Amino acid sequence: MPQISPQDLERWRNPDWRIRLAAWWEGYDLSRLPRISSRTDPRALAGRRQPGPVDAVGSTTSPAPSAAIALPAPPTGNPDLDRLALMQLDRHGEPVWSPARSEGAQLLWGQDMTGPEEAAWMVDSIRSFGLNPAKSVLDLSAGLGGTARALVQSCDTWVTGLEPSPLLAKLAMDRSKALGLSKKAPIAHYDPEHFNQAGSFDLVMADRILHRVRDKDLFLDRLGDCVKPKGGIALYDYVIDGTPGSWDSWNGWREEEPMEVYPWTATRMADELTQRNLDLRISEDLTQLHRRHIIDRVRKLADTLAAAVPPAPVLAALKRELALWWARLRVLGSGLRFVRYVAMKPA
Repeated sequence: MPQISPQDLERWRNPDWRIRLAAWWEGYDLSRLPRISSRTDPRALAGRRQPGPVDAVGSTTSPAPSAAIALPAPPTGNPDLDRLALMQLDRHGEPVWSPARSEGAQLLWGQDMTGPEEAAWMVDSIRSFGLNPAKSVLDLSAGLGGTARALVQSCDTWVTGLEPSPLLAKLAMDRSKALGLSKKAPIAHYDPEHFNQAGSFDLVMADRILHRVRDKDLFLDRLGDCVKPKGGIALYDYVIDGTPGSWDSWNGWREEEPMEVYPWTATRMADELTQRNLDLRISEDLTQLHRRHIIDRVRKLADTLAAAVPPAPVLAALKRELALWWARLRVLGSGLRFVRYVAMKPA
């Protein structure tokens, strides 16, 4: 029988927060696992309830994760950032984005990123537009500006970034300034529900924005106005795909989203683009690739956390981020699809 070292035995008896976080993501609740020390009498644990899989990560019926990652995020001490965070609240009255969540998101998705599609992948996905120093891009989902700055560095093009979160827009612009890209990759705040023409561009792109916009007709009208003749549009978004495989998962996803969502069907999205005299070139289902991007980044998270222990507010925000993406994963491919639309504006 193989020998187990005292260190491995202690790790099994008392899993640390990294192990608990990984298990929580996989659907197991280790907070229900009794903490055992060498001084504990095993017979005293015989009648205790044993751990099992939870029904849904982040749902109200799931037991809470360990206290180390469930602390509320306090103010940052930066009044300006705290004020910006409070300008966009979720349905529960909490900031949609906080400085802690922006840090947690970057631990999960990478520096300057707030979603699973890496900046390099986004750049590759629009290379067919032939961007160069004479062309310009409007990014309607700038986030922390990672994709905008990657486009500038890869294509030497000009990118204007707009971001729905006042806080992320501020952090993104500060980052562009620090890198000397305040002119080639400026980032500003905007409201997608009251989107006005922001200029004339060779390419307008948006990642996971449209499904959050209530008045999509107005948004698409304004978006089309921003595209130059012979220019292009690249949209990456969630669309409805038939009947959900599980209404519990579907409702759980909608409840977990910080803001209300209003997804269209894939057919309606395509029809609405063509009705605006746009030549729809590509309608590509990227659901499985999107799922793989999410899962790959979550798997890398353990290595990231092993290098350094983030502060408690960042861990709490990271827990919230994981719960949101777990809810999305449960419906992606089962009622919800992630689709790329590429359209061109005639001369």
